[in-house]
Amino acid sequence: MNLERVFIHRLVRVLRVLLPLVVVGLAAVPAWNYLVRRAQRGSESIRSGTQLPRNVSVHTEGFTFSRTEGGRTLFTIHAKSNLGLKGNKGVLEDVDVIVYGPTENEPPKKIRGKQCTYDQETNDFQFDGNVEAQLDQKTFVRSEELIYTHRDRTVVSPQRATVKQLGTTGHADRVEYALESGLLKLAGHVKIQTAEHAEVETDSALFQQKENWTTMTGGVSVKSQNGWIHGTRGRAELVPETYKPKTITVEGDVTAESRSQAGRELWKIRAAWMETAVSSNGTAERVKTRGNVELEKISGETHQRLTGSEIDAQFNEKGEAEIIEARQNARMVFGPDQTLESNVIRSDAAGSVQTFDTSTLRLGDSTIQGREFTIQNAEDIVNFNTLRRADLKSGDRLSAADRTTARFDGHTNMLLELVQSGNFQFRDPQYQGRSATARFEDGGAVVILEGAPVVTDSEKRLEAEQIRLNQKENSFAATKNVRIVTKNSDGQVLVKAARAEGNAEMMRYTGNVQLWRGDVFIKADRLEAAGHEKQNMRVHAEGNVQSILQAVRATSEKLDYDDTLSSAHYLGNVHAQKQDMIVESPDVTVRFRDNNVTEITAVGGVKAARAGQRGTGERAVYDAATDSVTLSGKNAQVRDQEHGLTQGARLVMKKNGDTVSVESGIGERTLTQHPVSNNKK
Repeated sequence: MNLERVFIHRLVRVLRVLLPLVVVGLAAVPAWNYLVRRAQRGSESIRSGTQLPRNVSVHTEGFTFSRTEGGRTLFTIHAKSNLGLKGNKGVLEDVDVIVYGPTENEPPKKIRGKQCTYDQETNDFQFDGNVEAQLDQKTFVRSEELIYTHRDRTVVSPQRATVKQLGTTGHADRVEYALESGLLKLAGHVKIQTAEHAEVETDSALFQQKENWTTMTGGVSVKSQNGWIHGTRGRAELVPETYKPKTITVEGDVTAESRSQAGRELWKIRAAWMETAVSSNGTAERVKTRGNVELEKISGETHQRLTGSEIDAQFNEKGEAEIIEARQNARMVFGPDQTLESNVIRSDAAGSVQTFDTSTLRLGDSTIQGREFTIQNAEDIVNFNTLRRADLKSGDRLSAADRTTARFDGHTNMLLELVQSGNFQFRDPQYQGRSATARFEDGGAVVILEGAPVVTDSEKRLEAEQIRLNQKENSFAATKNVRIVTKNSDGQVLVKAARAEGNAEMMRYTGNVQLWRGDVFIKADRLEAAGHEKQNMRVHAEGNVQSILQAVRATSEKLDYDDTLSSAHYLGNVHAQKQDMIVESPDVTVRFRDNNVTEITAVGGVKAARAGQRGTGERAVYDAATDSVTLSGKNAQVRDQEHGLTQGARLVMKKNGDTVSVESGIGERTLTQHPVSNNKK
C-alpha cells in the first residue's frame, strides 16, 4: 500500500545518511596509525638524550625531520620553529607532517598543527592547536588536540573534533582509535550535518574497521528537512573496503516521522527495533521492525495505521516497497471505522492486502469474519474477496457462505455490492433462508438469491429458482417454480406460481397460479392475496379462473374471495356447480357461513339445471335452507321431460326436481305446457 511503501522508503534514505559520515571520519585513523607505527620504528634507534639518529637531516631554514627506511621515506615533518627539548620531549611549532603510503600509488596524507611534541622515552606524539588532517582530496579532520599513545597503540582527540567531506560535516567531543583492534570511538555530543541538510545526533559511536561494523549508543537521532528518527541504539554491518552499509539497525523505543514535500501527508512509525538491509547500489532491499510496531499515515482528517508485533517490507531495485507484511496480532486501519485484523496481514505494490489466518474486517456496521482475505483498497472503493467460508454481519443481518466478494464505498463504508456463494445462509429480524448464491445490492438492502433458494419468516415459507428480498421496502419477488406456504392458526395456505411478488400487505402471483387452503382451491393466470391471518384472507383472481370454494366448483374469468364478507364473487362466463345443481351466468355470488354455503345468486342471463330440470331467467337464487332455486325475470322458464315447459315471472325449482312452483306477478300470466301421450288402447 502507498502508506507503508512511501514511508519506509523515505525512512531508509534518512538512516543511510549517518553511516557514510562515520566512515569518512574513520578514514583518518589508518593514516594516523601509519604515522605512529613508522615513528615508533624510527624511535627504536633513538637513545636517551638529545642525540639524533644518523639518518635524520636538519636544515637551517627551519626544521625538517625525515624518517627513511630501506631507501624509502616513511614520513617527513616540517616545522617553522624548533623550540628545543623539554625533558625527553621535543617541541616543534607550526608543524606539517606528510605520511607516505607503503606504495607510490597511494597518495600521501597530511597533518598540520600549531605544535607537535614527541616523547623519546614513550614514543608518544601530541599535536596541539588547530590540528588538521587531510586524508584524501575530499576528506578533512580538524581538532585542537591529537595524541598518539604508544603503549596502548591508540590515537585520541580529547577535544571536540570535526570531519568534513563533500559538504558533510561531523562533530564529536572525543575521538579515539585503537590501532590493534581497528576500533574507532566517537563520544560526546556526536553530530553530523549532510549536504542535504540532514542531521544525525548520538552520545557515542563505535566503528570497527577490521570487522566492518559500526554502532551508536546513548540515544540516536536523525533529522532531515522532511522527517526524523529517534532510538536508543544503532548498529550497521558494512561492506569491506568500501564500508557501505549492508544492514542498519536502530533499537530501543524507535520513533520516526516523515512529511511529504507538499506537506499534506505525515508518516509516523513506532517500534522497539528496526533493521534495514541495503543493496550494493545503496537502495533498501528489506526492512524489519519488531516490538509493538505502529505505522501511521495522516493526511488532513484521514488517519491510516498498520500495527503488529512484527512488520517487514521488501523492496525492488528502485527502492520501492513490493511487499509489506505485519505479523502477530496484526491490525490495519484504512480509515474511519475501517479495520482489518489477523495474525498476518500482507500488502503489495499494487495495493492488494491479504491475510492467511483467522481474520476480521470491519467497515462501518459491516463485519466479515473468516480466513484468507484479499482486499483491494482503492481511493474510493474497497474491494473484498475470500475463497474460504466467511460470516458477514451487516446491521441486524448475519450471513455466511463458502465464498464472499464485496465492494464498499471508501468514504462512507456503505456496502455497495456483496456476492456470497456456496451453501449460503442468512438470518435477520424478518427473514432467514438459504441458497446456492446470494447477491446484495443497494447498500445491502436488496438481496437476490439463486440456486434452490428457501426463505422463511414467522408466517410463510418461500421457494423458487430466484428470490429477491428488499429489506428497505419489506417486499419480495420470486420467479420460476414459486412455492409459498403461509401458516396461521387455522392451518396453512399453499400457493404455486411462475412468479410472485409482495409485501406485508399484499402478494401477487402470475403464471399458472394455484392456491390451496383447507378445502379451498383456486387456479388462475393471475392472483392477488391479502390478509393470510385467521379468517381474514382476500383473494382476487383473473384469467381462466378455476375454484373450489365451500363445495362449489366454478370456472370464470374473475373471482373475488373475501373471508371478512364470507363471499365469493365470480364474473365472466361463470360456470358454478354445487352437488347436482349447475348455474351458468356472467355474474355469480356465493355467500357462506361457518364454511357452509347459505346462498348462491346469479344475475344477467342465467341458466340453471338440477335433477333433469333446465331453467333460464334473468336472475337465479339458490337458498341452502330450502335447497331450492328461484328463477325470476322476463321469460323465466323451466323445462323437464315429465312436466314439460313452465313459464312465469318467478319459478321455484324444488329439491330433486320433484315439483316446480309457479308464482305470477301482477298483470303477468303463467304458461304450463305438458307433453301429450300418443299411446292407443
